[in-house]
Amino acid sequence: MVVETIIRKFLQHHSIIPSLQVPKARYSLSKTLEWRRRSNPRAGIDKAKSILSELGLLFVTRNRGSYVLWAIIDEMILKGFSPLHDDLSTSAGIENLGVAVMELLATLLPSQPSDMDKKTSHAASGVLELRLQQKPGGRTEYGSFRGNIRKALSDLIALIHSHYPCLLEKTYIIYPSLEYRASLDVPEYLLRNTTLLEKPEDLALYLGPDIPPKYGGDGRSLAELNCIEPLRLDVEGQENRQSTPEAEGKSDRSTGEKETARGQAPNVLEATDIQRSTASPEPQLRLLYSEDIGPPTIILDPADLKDAEDLIPDKMGARLAWADTDMLVKFGHGVRLAEAEALHLVSKRTTIAVPKLLSAYILDGTGYIIMSYEHGTPFNQYWDNASEAEHQRILAQLTDYVQQMRAIESNFIGGLDHSPCRDGVFEGGYGDYSKYSYGPYELEQSFNEGMVQALRDRLPAELLESENNPESMFTHGDLHEGNMLVRSDGTVVLLDWGLSGFWPEYWEFYRAKFNPPWRTSWDRMVERFIPPYYVEYDVMKKIFGTIWY
Repeated sequence: MVVETIIRKFLQHHSIIPSLQVPKARYSLSKTLEWRRRSNPRAGIDKAKSILSELGLLFVTRNRGSYVLWAIIDEMILKGFSPLHDDLSTSAGIENLGVAVMELLATLLPSQPSDMDKKTSHAASGVLELRLQQKPGGRTEYGSFRGNIRKALSDLIALIHSHYPCLLEKTYIIYPSLEYRASLDVPEYLLRNTTLLEKPEDLALYLGPDIPPKYGGDGRSLAELNCIEPLRLDVEGQENRQSTPEAEGKSDRSTGEKETARGQAPNVLEATDIQRSTASPEPQLRLLYSEDIGPPTIILDPADLKDAEDLIPDKMGARLAWADTDMLVKFGHGVRLAEAEALHLVSKRTTIAVPKLLSAYILDGTGYIIMSYEHGTPFNQYWDNASEAEHQRILAQLTDYVQQMRAIESNFIGGLDHSPCRDGVFEGGYGDYSKYSYGPYELEQSFNEGMVQALRDRLPAELLESENNPESMFTHGDLHEGNMLVRSDGTVVLLDWGLSGFWPEYWEFYRAKFNPPWRTSWDRMVERFIPPYYVEYDVMKKIFGTIWY
């Protein structure tokens, strides 16, 4: 019966040209048998079940008398567990796990009653859910983990096409990624049987009401419906694994010590409580503002901004749009009052040229910073056409700017309003500032512990030890040519203070060097206007690469 089913699937796969159906099926089947002898795909089933079930990324359920394969590609979970499982570290290892999953499905299907009159006999449906991790900018000195996954999927699709024909009747992709789709060469017949779903709830329209509520049904969870093995973690719980007390318990620290590492500063202004208010059951105020800046003098109608042109569409965490003539507004859920307070502080205590702050507030959880529009030439264009004397004058200005910022010291590390630290090192889940919150910190020792904790929250293995206690000082945190303009009188204007705050003394150098260089001489320029910290830079880029790539 099993042999007949396999032969029938290979014949069905080559049925488009009847005269060539039998010879093509015979040749294809012989190649598959040769591949199976060489690779032994069944040997990896136990490992795949163990690893993927542990992570809550693999389920096989029965629905309407047929099997449904559920595969979840969660980049953060896969990357986080790669130090524990070598198979997750390479594209070949991930591909082998995928082959083992297909082999597992192939062993289950013969037990499924077949309808001999339908082409879909002994076939399953597949659900692929993509949970991608949005990455901030940075130098691509590390191999992309997403690239490993893409290559594994590409190779796996080719193997399914050649060696597992007609095994999947229908495939549903949840949260389809344009980046993934553009890089995958999917055969036409597979595309015809694939449905893209932007919302998980829409899956119930195709699979019916017996699937879990997350996917629009009213059935039990995937863990309860699973046909292979009981899971240590169910799929819904896995999404919040990093932030649960059980997950944090993997560390050697006590709960109290963890609170110290991430500790919130006392007496934080009510105007900035929105950063951590999601955990409070009390109702939030609709309008919040900074007491240092004062009540907003301009409040925009959110409806007017809904369809406003995004001036920097690739910018993460915020939108930038025209508010009026010579007036811009930066807004979004990731916009903090700490950025506005940085502009306010710099304009009051330094001679650094910055956009004029006109108004700042948070309305219904969305931050708004209204500022003047700065006329000027983009820094990279100005530099390319400037003389050596002008180069020296610009570098002298930047040196003075950095010295003025570093002269503003503090007794803590974090945003100006005592809000948590804002940087890619602390934001593995970019944009979700309530789920991952670190700082502010009183000492650099606790700051270093916070970075280690940020790694622990994303990696199951405990990593990093750090000492030392340099001073913390006011820092821009994102100095690169895209955040600098040169006015007609030669004055350099510093833009985008969203990552500013009180940081360790080495942070400005690390951040300026880490951004993708706009020209080969940029690194040498940075060393001329920011005191260099080479050791700290090397350590930080390795930490950043571990989290993101």
